[in-house]
Amino acid sequence: PEKLAEDHILSWTNEGDLVFDPMCGSGTTCKMAILNNRDYIGCDISKEYCDIAKKRIRMATQRKLSKKYEPI
Repeated sequence: PEKLAEDHILSWTNEGDLVFDPMCGSGTTCKMAILNNRDYIGCDISKEYCDIAKKRIRMATQRKLSKKYEPI
């Protein structure tokens, strides 16, 4: 759930901090880190999940650049 990842990111980090997700799966934590002005590192053993995460990260980056998302 994106809201859960976002709540933890906002509670435990500051803007510009690095968020590490060692089992990032589909990239939810990385996506929410991007949208909340944090850097991120995510990894996963599954190529399928890495491909999904890359797509979601690319979309989140484009969304942020287009300023359609305003962080809390």
